[in-house]
Amino acid sequence: MRPWFASFMALSLMAAIGWSTTEVSPITNPRIRRVQTDQGDASITGQFQTSVSAWLWNYTEVYFHNGIKLRRMSESEKKANGLDDGQTHGTPVIPSADKDFRSVFGDVERSVNAWSIAQNRKQNDPRQCLPLFRLMTWLDPYFVEGWTTGAMVIGMDYTPESTQKAKTFLREGLRQNPDCVDIPMMFGMLEATREKELLKAARFFKQAVKNGKARFEVLSENERSALQSSYRWLALVYRNTGQTGKLNDIVQEGMQLFPDDLVMPSTIRPSIVPPKDYKPPVGVTSRMVPK
Repeated sequence: MRPWFASFMALSLMAAIGWSTTEVSPITNPRIRRVQTDQGDASITGQFQTSVSAWLWNYTEVYFHNGIKLRRMSESEKKANGLDDGQTHGTPVIPSADKDFRSVFGDVERSVNAWSIAQNRKQNDPRQCLPLFRLMTWLDPYFVEGWTTGAMVIGMDYTPESTQKAKTFLREGLRQNPDCVDIPMMFGMLEATREKELLKAARFFKQAVKNGKARFEVLSENERSALQSSYRWLALVYRNTGQTGKLNDIVQEGMQLFPDDLVMPSTIRPSIVPPKDYKPPVGVTSRMVPK
């Protein structure tokens, strides 16, 4: 049997399995809402695109951290480092010498691989990774984190031009993922903080809340965090626009889903607005509402 014939038969068998499978779903970057996987994603091409998109995401993260591979801290590690705040924190995959039981083998790995103490590591400019975000979302348009993180990087300059480009990028992601929570939440933040359009922002926050409530039981950790942030932002928008009734309703609704939240109840309390002639002490930043 010739060598090329064996390779041809192996590829043919893989293609036959891909075409005949209807229940294979992307594991790395699944769609936000899916009842049954469509034929496109079940094909080898769909699986390949998802795998490449996931690889690009991992490559981007490693490049951003200057070649240092990170992993999530365990709960015990977060407590030991005073980071028990309910947030996700990263730490290098290769441990430091004082925490590495491998002795000389650990020293060898640290000498041949990119490694640094997490607090001292240098990061590359995320804007150099913009083509990778464009490529990964093109390959896998259902990868929501690629859309939201890419928009943050696009809008890093805080200029009107970069804000519009970030919104255009998010708008495309929202068309591909109309039932997600993260993208409308990010869109609302841009409208509220960059454009100062609170009413437009409220529409996006309400869309994020609606999507999150519809799938609350199956939300990922990132989506739950985005839903909680949407409730907080929506409460702030209602407070700053004088919609007291809606403010009370949204806070009560949010507290039913997130009873341990400390931000939402504080939005109901009357805020202290300094007088117009108030001048903060030297070195103190004033957060008073612009005139």
